[in-house]
Amino acid sequence: MRRFALTAAMCAIAIGSVAHAAEPRPWLCRDKPVFSSGHPMSYRLTTSSRTHWELFLMQFTPGGGHDGFDIAQSLAGASSGQLAAGQYFAVALHRAGGNWICPANVDEEHSTAGTITNLCFSAPDGGCSVKFVVTPAAP
Repeated sequence: MRRFALTAAMCAIAIGSVAHAAEPRPWLCRDKPVFSSGHPMSYRLTTSSRTHWELFLMQFTPGGGHDGFDIAQSLAGASSGQLAAGQYFAVALHRAGGNWICPANVDEEHSTAGTITNLCFSAPDGGCSVKFVVTPAAP
């Protein structure tokens, strides 16, 4: 009976690990560029890859879940919209073989006047797979 309980517990752990492996976990990526503004912001997200990418905007909360990072918003595909004032961490993940993979490189490209951040996330083959530009929101 004791062996059965131990085996059942090990199976539950293994099944849980497989289930969570397919969930995106952007807080585990090493590079988490940060940007902030005391005013509302506008964003534009573009992708130039056939691979499925998703951009996660996180906010840090001391003592919060996921190593203190809470996902504030998730964006997929080409889109644009508004962000509330605050500090955000940005991570773009891409799907490969049922798993979510951190970007190989994250670069902040040259920003023009009035740009809060201009980020480029890329896969191992290079190029700019995901471009995320944040500017002050129009009044």
